[in-house]
Amino acid sequence: MVNVGDVLYLFVEDTDPPKKKYFFVLGVTEDEISLASFFVNSEINFNVNRNAVLVKYNIELNPVDYPFLHYTSYLDCTKMVIRDKKEYDEIVKNRPEAVVYQLLPEQLEFFRQVIREVPTIKGKIVKKFGFYDD
Repeated sequence: MVNVGDVLYLFVEDTDPPKKKYFFVLGVTEDEISLASFFVNSEINFNVNRNAVLVKYNIELNPVDYPFLHYTSYLDCTKMVIRDKKEYDEIVKNRPEAVVYQLLPEQLEFFRQVIREVPTIKGKIVKKFGFYDD
């Protein structure tokens, strides 16, 4: 079962080229059909993040705080990747080692706050994935 706050390491085909990637699961729809995920990158892609506002939302991750990392990396909060929860629940059921970390409550809240501020993700999408506390 995939939960909000899980960090997964899996082969994904929605990167160019397809490869194994870390991604954070930071939200889920109320009906639990879809997950909101965000990729971890080894560096900020300045070809995609062309201005200071977008760069600001690539959050530095230190291996001291995220022990699954081998070097400083960045969580790209500018692009939400929506995933089918049922599909990823099945993957994790068969390969529980795919979940490499569970965010601490304060880490999760920090990233959820960042997502609420990101200008590239519409408010209705942020709300749909439960980033606002009711």
